[in-house]
Order: sequence, then structure tokens, then C-alpha cells
Amino acid sequence: MTAQKVNTKWFRERLAENDMSMRRLAKLLELDPSAVSLMLRGKRTMTAEEANKISGLLTIPVTEVLSQAGIPIEDDARQMQVKAYISAAGTMHPITTKNLRRVNAPRDVPANGLAVQIRARELLTDGWIVFAGAFDTRAEALIDRLCIVDVVGNGYVLGTLKRGYDDERYNIAPFSGGQVFDNVAAKAVAPVLWIRPV
Repeated sequence: MTAQKVNTKWFRERLAENDMSMRRLAKLLELDPSAVSLMLRGKRTMTAEEANKISGLLTIPVTEVLSQAGIPIEDDARQMQVKAYISAAGTMHPITTKNLRRVNAPRDVPANGLAVQIRARELLTDGWIVFAGAFDTRAEALIDRLCIVDVVGNGYVLGTLKRGYDDERYNIAPFSGGQVFDNVAAKAVAPVLWIRPV
């Protein structure tokens, strides 16, 4: 097997910037530490799912992760349907029309990610498109990141995820600046990867 041209030094520097060891990264990726070591040395190919998770954990665009892992990136534009909108309160609602709007998605938004539109005339961000990665149940890895959060009993909220006051509880500061959700449980969290103004 040929080794890929992985920029191991770059990955080590990004881990150090995030105060994260390779062992911690392996735990968050649910992989054996030796598998992560082999991956970051080019002896094991990084999967798209692993690249997406590393992107979220290190808050780096997935295209950069793939590039540094020696994986070629296609420049083809991909379209996604805008299936939901975010209200002024920061909550997400499905769009029920039959013909959903399609938008060009940045290439590092995964196929199982989502595109939502902010629909709040009173906000400067009215009409903007938010692109998020796939939902993941490990909310702890996305503390202090802008995310779409599936809040138990409250639906979906676009906001910055903060630690709550009890174990496995979170505070969410809505993107729109609305009322903060205090000490709530999260079913799943999708990191925001891009926001496109109109």
C-alpha cells in the first residue's frame, strides 16, 4: 500500500492549537489511537466521514482537512434543497411548498448536511442561507460553535452551543439574539459550516 502525502506536521499543529492530543481525537472519532496515528501519517486513508468530524472538532473547513490529508478535492458545484427556515426567534421550521428552492452548496458541506434559510424581515440576516454538517449526537465536541441543535421538547434552534449547568445539558444563545435556551438537553447537533449572505 502506498502512503498518501499527508501533512502530519499541519495536523499536529492544529491539534496543539485546540489543546487536543491524538488520543483525545481518537476517542472523539470513536477510533483506536493507532488507527488515527496511521491515518495522520498517510498509512491509512481518511474517510469522508472522518474528515467531516475532524473539521467540526478542529473548526477547520473540511476542504482544508482533505487537502492536508492528501485527498484530491473535486471542484464540481453541488446543489442542495433548502428544506427549512429559521425564524427571528432562532427556531427552525420545515418549508412545506412542493418546489423547494435549490442553492449551490460549498464543496465541504457533506451530502447528508442541510441548507436552511433565515426568514426574519426584522433581521439584517434575512434571506441568508445557512449550511450545516450532518447531525451528530456528541454535542460536547461542538461547545462554543454555531450549530443547529435538536433540543429535546423545543424543536430545532440555530445558536451557539454552551455548557449547561448540569451533566449533558446545554445553554443555547440563538443566532438572532432571541431568548437563550437554558440548561436544555440536546438530541443531536449539526455544526454550521458556512453562512451565505444574499
